[in-house]
Amino acid sequence: MKLAAIIPAAGKGRRFGMPKVDAEYNGITFAQRIISTLQEAGFADYVLVRDVETPDMLASVRWGMQKALSENERPDGWLVWPVDHPTVRVTTIIALAGIFAKNSNSVIIPRHQGRSGHPVLLPGAFSIPDKPNPLGLKGVIMESHFPLVFADVDDVGILFNFNTPEDVHYA
Repeated sequence: MKLAAIIPAAGKGRRFGMPKVDAEYNGITFAQRIISTLQEAGFADYVLVRDVETPDMLASVRWGMQKALSENERPDGWLVWPVDHPTVRVTTIIALAGIFAKNSNSVIIPRHQGRSGHPVLLPGAFSIPDKPNPLGLKGVIMESHFPLVFADVDDVGILFNFNTPEDVHYA
């Protein structure tokens, strides 16, 4: 099964004070932490969406999918991993991929103690519409015809969304 990752990281990081793609957690940039985790989990294909002008994360995901498709054939699934969630464990990514292998026509959403988080795994046929959605990716997922599968994981990192430098110190 071929999976490709999209890492939306085109934001300016206004609340953070700098682009989050270049922010560090334990001396490693958010982007490099995610890329290292992906590689350790067996992902060879990923697109880091940075240095492009997009109006929101949804547009960044769309741009990343289009870029991936211009370079490779359509994958069986898309792992969408926002750059501001850099503490997700390798074991979580491997578990999500394993669940997706049995549910490849579903959206796989990680959940920790009843709360859903990121990254999410989308079927390869999933597409992001051109029209904006006020609820972002969550709204597009809810409007799609794909069933949802919640994957309970023992990884609080799926919930850590670093919006300010102070958030990094509490993780």
